[in-house]
Amino acid sequence: MGVWQWRGGARIRGWLVVAGLAAASAGSAAEPAVPATWQAYAGSASTALAERLARTDDPRVVRLQAFLQQHPATAPAAPLVVSLWIDAGGTVIRSHFASLGDAQADADLRAVLDHAPLPGPPPPGMRQPLRLGLGMQPAEATVL
Repeated sequence: MGVWQWRGGARIRGWLVVAGLAAASAGSAAEPAVPATWQAYAGSASTALAERLARTDDPRVVRLQAFLQQHPATAPAAPLVVSLWIDAGGTVIRSHFASLGDAQADADLRAVLDHAPLPGPPPPGMRQPLRLGLGMQPAEATVL
């Protein structure tokens, strides 16, 4: 299995995880721009989740990476949008995403995301769910 890289710099075995805010950072006239504090929080949450998805000591991560390695067509071409509900203490209490097409892979990804401690509580007034895009693709196909 190859070593893959997350754009944020964390090396992971398995799939490249490019996590970023799924909502546009600049809104239209009808929709105001996403506040900088929300964007910063999304960035720190992305980093924390990418690190969780890189943990080779977690059997759920190892299974998920093996599944994606064995089924490369399963990795979505566009980032997989994950919706996260976060409690006041900064822990993911629920996640939602489109199926990867395999019940075990879905369960493993959900288990890794759910109950994930984030770097801190969400900023005051931040809307939920927090929507992040997880890009999963071979690092060899990505220009870093």
